[in-house]
Amino acid sequence: MDLHRIVRVIRQCGRLRAFRPGRSLHAHIIKLGVFNDVFFANNLLAMYVDLSLLKDARRLFDETLERNVVTWTTMMSAYTNSGSPDTALKFYVQMLESKSETLNGFLYSAILKACGLVGDLESGKLIHGRVFRAHLGFDTALMNTLLDMYVKCGHLSDAQKVFEDILCPNPTSWNTMISGYGKEGLMEEAVNFLNKMPEPDTVSWNSIIAGFVCIESLVSLEFVCMMHRKGLKLDGFTFSCALKTCGCFKLVVTTKQIHCYVNKSGFGSCCFTASALVDSYSNCNELDEAIKMFDEYGRCNASVLDCLPLWNSMLSGCVVNEQNSVAINLVSQIHSSGAHIDSYTFGSALKVCINLHNFRLGLQVQGLAVISGYELDYVVGSVTVDLYANNRKIRDALRLFHRLPEKDIVGWSSLISWCTKMGQNRLVFSLFMDMVNLALEVDQFIISSVLKACSSLVGLGSGKQVHSFCVKRGYESERIIVTSLIDMYAKCGEIEDGLALFYCSTERDTVCYTGIIMGCGQNGREMEAVAFFKEMIGLGLKPNEITFLGVLSACRHAGFVQEAWTIFKFMKTEYKMEPCIEHYHCIVELLSQAGSFKEVEELIAQMPFEPDQTIWNSLLGACGTHKKTERVNFIAEHLLATLPEDPSILVTLSNAYATLEMWDNSSKMREEIKKVGTKEAGRSWIQIRS
Repeated sequence: MDLHRIVRVIRQCGRLRAFRPGRSLHAHIIKLGVFNDVFFANNLLAMYVDLSLLKDARRLFDETLERNVVTWTTMMSAYTNSGSPDTALKFYVQMLESKSETLNGFLYSAILKACGLVGDLESGKLIHGRVFRAHLGFDTALMNTLLDMYVKCGHLSDAQKVFEDILCPNPTSWNTMISGYGKEGLMEEAVNFLNKMPEPDTVSWNSIIAGFVCIESLVSLEFVCMMHRKGLKLDGFTFSCALKTCGCFKLVVTTKQIHCYVNKSGFGSCCFTASALVDSYSNCNELDEAIKMFDEYGRCNASVLDCLPLWNSMLSGCVVNEQNSVAINLVSQIHSSGAHIDSYTFGSALKVCINLHNFRLGLQVQGLAVISGYELDYVVGSVTVDLYANNRKIRDALRLFHRLPEKDIVGWSSLISWCTKMGQNRLVFSLFMDMVNLALEVDQFIISSVLKACSSLVGLGSGKQVHSFCVKRGYESERIIVTSLIDMYAKCGEIEDGLALFYCSTERDTVCYTGIIMGCGQNGREMEAVAFFKEMIGLGLKPNEITFLGVLSACRHAGFVQEAWTIFKFMKTEYKMEPCIEHYHCIVELLSQAGSFKEVEELIAQMPFEPDQTIWNSLLGACGTHKKTERVNFIAEHLLATLPEDPSILVTLSNAYATLEMWDNSSKMREEIKKVGTKEAGRSWIQIRS
């Protein structure tokens, strides 16, 4: 039998994915006694790789007595392309230990690709040295793979050196460098490469556009226009990038213009372009247009199986626009269709459950994710952690979080944020330290939450550690960080450090001024708080409700009655803000302590809501101070009507009556306290400096 013909048929079986004929040929080769021939073995290996039967390929490799560089290259390429580049690297080490093969450019290309995917820069540099010693610099394809390895490992300076050593860089060489600089956000360098490139193609321009999209820059749209003017054909990738920018900046008109161009260019039937349009309209809060686009595509391609990404985009749009009932219906349709639901579908479905505060439904979605094998997927896992935390099940959230093999910044940020909201401050600091020890990227929003936890703990030592971390990472000038640090120092009683930070800050906005006003008010620096308020008004900054609350609280502590009245009226007349109950608390207490009971009564009568316990308590305390016995019973009636069985109110009334020497009333309150029962004693702690 013609052995060369058998080899041709083996290759054909691989190309056509003909599993059974391929197996039969393998058996036939064994019968012919040529199985140990390395030529036949390599072709059989290639066939099993083409058939995606990696286990069979591995078994055949292990049984093969004679191996050459082609055998090893085939296995390394197979594992790299199937998503197991780490296994490919193990094969490379095994081959080097055997010292039986002379390596060539094809093998180096295969293993360099694996290094890039794994991010193994050290191995990549060692292979680079071997390539150099083997004088393979003339091989442009190999040099491009080396270039790509350095780019994927984030070492663009090394990639630049390799590029400069390539004798005849081809379009792939140029595009690899442009893409590398673009992904790192170094757009000036990327554009310089584009301008130097002899003949930039669609890939070159798309790489530049994608780079600007990643840094959320409108310049991406300028390059789309330039690309169009130069006569280059815009493709689906170009449209997707342009539409992502439109969605980010809510450019509805531009989205509609691109939509028209998409239809004229014949890309309207492309699933991914349709998905990008739905995303863009949704992010522009034009959900009706998104649904219209979705329905138009659905009339031509009705099945979920045809285009799950489009359904995911529509689902995400409903979640973003808080159309939760529509989103639930979409999830139901996707599930009923029998389509293989991916991590993005599960992630959006879980977000709907969070929005609806429906923990039971969330558990059902999680159960489906577990059955589908997505339980520990980093997207699904992060949202599930958020689901548990949102329902105040921090222990369950932590248990799942620690099981996740990959934890992205969103997962860490969400868990830390929820722990901060729930007062789990020591846990917040512990999670932060875990991130630092694992050398994970900690952004300013996480640091802000950690500083808030330090403020609640009154942990100056911990706060200073975080401050030091901010300085080392270059975050100390970020507005959100400066404000959080000022707040932390103020709450820890170190207002001088807070003031020093404020004065060093070059960009002071409303939030920054609010922080220092609150801090001064809490630390007995009331005059400075008022001065800072006047300063920010003079600079043209608009105070918010919290700013007014801070300055009014400072006036209350210092007894600045006239100043507080002026600011309170200023809030309504100048800034058209309706005061909240907290603002009224400050004014009522201030006027009450000043003995201005007539003004207090008029103010309470004008309030847009009923006075609460705090307001009545303020009046009660002032009655004791100013010996206003005639008003006490009236206030007591309102307090008891509000919360008749609250022991704290009964104690307050008893003390007030005792202060006014109204002993009979005080005794009655004491008797009521015995019936109701005393409240549980409070707890506190202090931090002792060694």
